[in-house]
Amino acid sequence: MRTFDESLDDILDGFSSGMMVEKPCKITRVNSQYSVDVEYYDNNTADYLYNVPVKHLQTQKAYVFLGLSAGDCGTLRFFDNDVTDYYNGTTAKYPDKRCHDINDNLFSVGFYPSSSQYVFPSGDVVIGTTSGAVINITGESITITGGTVDITGSTVNLGSETTIDGKKFLEHTHSNGNNGSPTGGVI
Repeated sequence: MRTFDESLDDILDGFSSGMMVEKPCKITRVNSQYSVDVEYYDNNTADYLYNVPVKHLQTQKAYVFLGLSAGDCGTLRFFDNDVTDYYNGTTAKYPDKRCHDINDNLFSVGFYPSSSQYVFPSGDVVIGTTSGAVINITGESITITGGTVDITGSTVNLGSETTIDGKKFLEHTHSNGNNGSPTGGVI
């Protein structure tokens, strides 16, 4: 005869095995910067979801955008409750009681198998592409390497002893308007 604890364990195992929380996945198609189709893996079996919302790093004042391509890996997360109203920007509440449902999902980029992980350069903040363009912020220095660097603004100020392509510049300002003229010089 089974004990109460054994029966309870079986019930809880049944609930947890049916609960969708988070699954590894990869993008099969990019529909827009906010929607992708994914292949996800559940118990080593591939399945597909379409028009999955994408999580980007953004606030009301700033963002970091990473361009997405088919083949990019990440995770497919499932919310505790129905998020349809939240995603549509409404406050209406429908009587849907679903929990960890396959329809309430979100793609988060960046979870790769260890054999496919990129070897990142050292630095405190590093933004780069696999083709070689890199912005590396370490301590009090910022290094920009690779390709052409375009800096656009109404005024560009170079601080004292700024080095560009091996040339040192003293305090230097460039303006693209009629109000200012370049100052400073090359050492």
